[in-house]
Amino acid sequence: MNETAPRAVRNVSLLAACQALMMTASTLIVATSALVGLMLADNKALATLPFGLMWLMTTLTSVPAALWMRRVGRQAGLMTGVTAAVLGGSLCTLAIFQRRFDLFCAGSMLVGAFNAFGQQYRFAAADAAGETHRARAISLVVAGGVIAAFAGPNLARVTRDLYPLDAFAGSYAAIISLYILSFVVLAFVRMP
Repeated sequence: MNETAPRAVRNVSLLAACQALMMTASTLIVATSALVGLMLADNKALATLPFGLMWLMTTLTSVPAALWMRRVGRQAGLMTGVTAAVLGGSLCTLAIFQRRFDLFCAGSMLVGAFNAFGQQYRFAAADAAGETHRARAISLVVAGGVIAAFAGPNLARVTRDLYPLDAFAGSYAAIISLYILSFVVLAFVRMP
C-alpha cells in the first residue's frame, strides 16, 4: 500500500462517499432535468437540451479536468470541480425560481463540467489504496452508484414540491446540499 492501512481505508471510504453523493445528484438530475426543461422552455422540443448540454460539457472537460488535477493535485482538482457543481446547482435553482431556461442550461453545463472531475474519484481511490488493493478500492467507490440509484430518485420525489409555487426548485436546492457535503468530505481526504 502507498499509505498506512487505516489512512488508506479512510481515504477510500471518503472518496466512496463523494462518489455516492455525486451519483445521487446525477440520478436526481436524470429524474428531473427534462421535466424542468419542459416547464421552462418556450419551445417544448428543447426540454432535454439542458441534460444534453450537461453531458456535452462532461465530455469536453474530461481531459482538461485530468490535466488540471495533474497540475494542482487530485484533492484541489476535485474541490475545483465540486465548486463548479455548487455554482451550477445554484444557477439551476435560480433558473427555476426565475423561470429562465437559458440559466437552467448554463447551470446544467457547470454540473456537467463537475461530472468530468467526479469521474476521477475512482482513480484517486486506486492511488490511495495502493497496488495490492487497487481493484477493491475502485469497486467500493463505484458501488456508491448503487446507493445513488435509490437515493437520487427518492430525493427528487421528496423535494419536488418543497417550494409549492416552484416545482423542482427544492430538488435542485438538495443537489446544492449534496455538493456542499461533498466539498466538506473532500476536505478530510489525505491524498497520497
